[in-house]
Amino acid sequence: MKRFINKLTNFHIALILLFVILAAHIDVVLYSSGQYLSSLNYGDLNYYINIRLFAFSGLFYPLNIIYYFIPVSKAINFSFLIHFFVLSFSSFLWVNNKIRDKFISLAVAIVAAFLSSSYLHACAAHLSNVNTFVWFPLVLYFYDKSFTEKTYKYIFPVSVIICLQIFAGHWQYVYYTAITSLIYVLVFCRNRYTVTIIFSSYLISLFLAAVQLLPSLDFYFNGARQLGEEKKYAYFSKLMYSVTLLFPQYIRYINEAFWENTIYFGTVNLFVIILAITHACNKNILKTFCVVLFLYFLSFKFFSDIADKVIPFFGWFRTPGKLLFFANVLILPVLAYGIKYLLSERLKINKIFAVCCLIIATVSMLLSKEISDFIINMFNYKKIEPIDRCFMYNSVIISGVLLFLFAGLSLLRKYTTAKIILILIIVCEPVIVMRSFIDKYEYENMFFNFSFYKKEAFNEQTRFFYNINLDLISGIENCSASYPDAVKNYVVFMEHLRHQFNIKNLLGLLKCSYIVNGPAEHISSVEKTDVETLNRLNIMYDYKFETDKEKIYDMISDENFNIFDTVILEKEPAFAVRGKGNGMIKPIYFDETSIAFECIVDKPAIILYTDNFTVGWRAYEIDNPEIKYEVICADYIYKAISIDKGYHRIKIEYNPVSFMTGKLISVFSWLIFLFSWLISRKSR
Repeated sequence: MKRFINKLTNFHIALILLFVILAAHIDVVLYSSGQYLSSLNYGDLNYYINIRLFAFSGLFYPLNIIYYFIPVSKAINFSFLIHFFVLSFSSFLWVNNKIRDKFISLAVAIVAAFLSSSYLHACAAHLSNVNTFVWFPLVLYFYDKSFTEKTYKYIFPVSVIICLQIFAGHWQYVYYTAITSLIYVLVFCRNRYTVTIIFSSYLISLFLAAVQLLPSLDFYFNGARQLGEEKKYAYFSKLMYSVTLLFPQYIRYINEAFWENTIYFGTVNLFVIILAITHACNKNILKTFCVVLFLYFLSFKFFSDIADKVIPFFGWFRTPGKLLFFANVLILPVLAYGIKYLLSERLKINKIFAVCCLIIATVSMLLSKEISDFIINMFNYKKIEPIDRCFMYNSVIISGVLLFLFAGLSLLRKYTTAKIILILIIVCEPVIVMRSFIDKYEYENMFFNFSFYKKEAFNEQTRFFYNINLDLISGIENCSASYPDAVKNYVVFMEHLRHQFNIKNLLGLLKCSYIVNGPAEHISSVEKTDVETLNRLNIMYDYKFETDKEKIYDMISDENFNIFDTVILEKEPAFAVRGKGNGMIKPIYFDETSIAFECIVDKPAIILYTDNFTVGWRAYEIDNPEIKYEVICADYIYKAISIDKGYHRIKIEYNPVSFMTGKLISVFSWLIFLFSWLISRKSR
């Protein structure tokens, strides 16, 4: 078998990996429309739809083209499988380039597709995570190639890969890829070629991806991250989480965001790695392990705070726990060396090591209840259902059995059958364990759904106000161009609710006709209110001018202020607006980044569009685009335009200058990049 696989081409290896991933997810492939991978996180799909509809991430990512041809549920599922294949195959290329053994590299590549730090992101809201980080091993592969071949030619594929990461839409992984790549190059393949490539490729990719980069920066500087809100939701590693190396399911009971904190890659594989570190005299193994430990500890809060002071922009990102993915990937070559050692007939297993493994395995099986209880107590999590406790006991026993098999088979490795069983355990264990976490997700049964948002696009009185958190329930608002938690004005406004406020004006302004009472885990009641609420489009004939946000909030909270008669503008209107008037407004169409309407007013008026204000909105007459209107921030969080009397057909759309500028930069950069690539190929 080994001799046969080592003769295969990379194309055939890719087909094998694709077959394995599809076979391991055959139920996912056969899911009907509306069933999603996976059920790991409650409101994920709503979150996903909101950020996707408003083009926040992945707009120019090439592999997202599948959303044009198949239903969204199928597209999400297949997108995960495609990217697990990308991670697997790129890991194969990288590891095989190091050890020159396709059989072992194939085994490691299958494991790579099921690393907990990546696989547990298989839920709709985390699709951009997966799309971004799977390209990381391919970057390392090209760094190694440029180092050994002493050439600059790999600057082209590396630039394209980094550009794909930017287009995929998850900036934290782009940044952590840059940090980890620099560490990797300096430790393993430092010469003038790789150092030049790493800096040049990132610079080039910024120009290639400017069409998404510049609007993203626009979004950031108008977003809540400017307020430091992300610090409240930061995820860091803890030493106790290291138990997930053996029991990944334990994290589920102690941490809501367990996908950020697990480092499981197989119980048997853990001991194969220990074997490689303790037995094989290879400096690359020790260097790799040291880099892995460095990244692991960098994901702890204490070390992250230090890094924040010395590494540029490190504090911009709220989840250093994401570094665990890079630690998981970098451990793969050590796993490969360990497997190579196990299959080698020249080297001997230290019998003391094997005996220790047998003793630990036996103790684990005999004292599974005590060990499981100890871990539960260590996590200080007492309220676990009996069925979950039983599951934990069983997982300790299974880990003990696997370790027992590993120790026994390693001593019998001179027999071909023992080697085959050992390889099967190494490959199959993480596949089976990770698949046990994944289950289908019936989106049609969710309380919030896509058709609900579309149906209520113009008049959203069915919104729910969360009385405990003083927020919109789930933090989800039908907001064009950006989702609400990232809009600075919106977040600051909701923070004000901790102070005195007028509940009638508040519910009317936020368009909430329902109040949810009780804590999140035990909702006691949902009350229907009789409060009048604003519509998506409103005609106003009176206004107040104010730029101070505190004063605007005080005005809205005033019981004598009528939000239906008067709008608060942060700029003086273009037309003199005063007094009562008559008018009619009717929407023509509405989509994620624009709204069009027709209206007739007998006096100059203000059109209040109850959608969150961000920089980059434009308004103009549909029949005469030369006639433009300024979009003004109104009522603290919304947008408005001033119009003269008469009949109008107006379109308000999200069209930031940053997008147009970025588009021009990207087009010219790609032309220059492709021309340079062709010249380079011709010269070679």
